[in-house]
Amino acid sequence: MKNELSGWYVASIMPPGPNLGGVLQTYQGWAPCIEWCKEQFGNSAMDGWRFVGEGVFEFREEQDYVLFLLRWS
Repeated sequence: MKNELSGWYVASIMPPGPNLGGVLQTYQGWAPCIEWCKEQFGNSAMDGWRFVGEGVFEFREEQDYVLFLLRWS
């Protein structure tokens, strides 16, 4: 889905890792997705992607968004 306000593509997925509970530990369930994005697209939003939180990832390029969905959904 494309966010009309920001122009970025938004992907929302279920966590691939265990839900450990707690504010800081919530991130750990998303670590596999975040690490994969770093390997594929670079380290930051400057590279065209960002982790928004709780399963929401945004991508500047549609092809990156589609690749992410194919891998993680």
